[in-house]
Amino acid sequence: MLNYTLSVALMEVLVMFKQQSKVDYAKLSMPDTLSHRLRFEVEQTLSCLYADASLVDQMDRLYLPFSYWLSQKAHVGQGPLIVGVGGAQGCGKTTFCSVISRILNKGFDLNCVVISLDDLYSTRHDRMKFAGQTTPMFSVRGVPGTHDVKLALNLFDRMKNLKEGEVMKFPLFDKSIDDRKSVHLWKEVHGPVDVVLFEGWCVGAPPMTEGLDLPMNALEKNMDAQGVWRHRVNQFLNEEYKALFSKIDLMTWMQAPDYDVVYHWRNKQERMLERHLHDIHGILLDTIDLKVMSSDALLEFMQYYERLTRHMLSVMPNRADVLFTLNNEQGVVGVRYPVEH
Repeated sequence: MLNYTLSVALMEVLVMFKQQSKVDYAKLSMPDTLSHRLRFEVEQTLSCLYADASLVDQMDRLYLPFSYWLSQKAHVGQGPLIVGVGGAQGCGKTTFCSVISRILNKGFDLNCVVISLDDLYSTRHDRMKFAGQTTPMFSVRGVPGTHDVKLALNLFDRMKNLKEGEVMKFPLFDKSIDDRKSVHLWKEVHGPVDVVLFEGWCVGAPPMTEGLDLPMNALEKNMDAQGVWRHRVNQFLNEEYKALFSKIDLMTWMQAPDYDVVYHWRNKQERMLERHLHDIHGILLDTIDLKVMSSDALLEFMQYYERLTRHMLSVMPNRADVLFTLNNEQGVVGVRYPVEH
């Protein structure tokens, strides 16, 4: 439930919008009371994520307008509004979704749940088994074909019908051990759910229609000369993943300036994970088998993602309902909302 001060602040928002026949969400100005009351919530979220504390300054220009826009789209009591949040690796999707979820929960009294495509990876055992049946390239997580889409579809269907007082669990994946966490560590989701933020680097990706016959980079040239892997990835996109992404009601996309900056963002993310693990394990980190990639290893790893990332940078701006344009420092420098009549 909302506390009294947030309820008053939210009423100010609703009154303001009732007085306007048409809203330009990109230029939206939110009441100071609502921004002030939620600022602490956002600061706490950023701190827990080890994220840049200065991101709280985007409250009035980005977080609150987008949260309000989602609150108007949510069909409360009729099943969750599923919002796809896509963007290249390291662009800030996880942080963005965590902040928006906190604002919707605390500021708009909506039960918002963040679901990451990364948590829907198949188990390490299943990925290795599939790789043995097809190509070793599928042993590396990330691309379509390495997620448990059947499980994901089942979970989304269950969540859609989750009632008051009912609880279900969503899987969590531990990248440091390259495997799914034990069931008792999965995330609890309480019903009913109003909004789902479904985030992931290839969420919403359409299949590729050209360029599959020629290798994109050294990895494809050396390990996929015949194109078996890349054609199979595209087949997954056109079949299982199309069914999964059809669950999305609204699609948002974070557009990087170009592909070259993606490696630097992803490397920054990996170094953050390394520091976080060091905070937990201290000097014992070097003796523990945790999967943190070096910068060189990451460079090779990113080649698995290059083809589809370049494809999405090309096509997703025209496919997304909401487009966030980013600069080289991951800052949002432009927002495009759909034209509403």
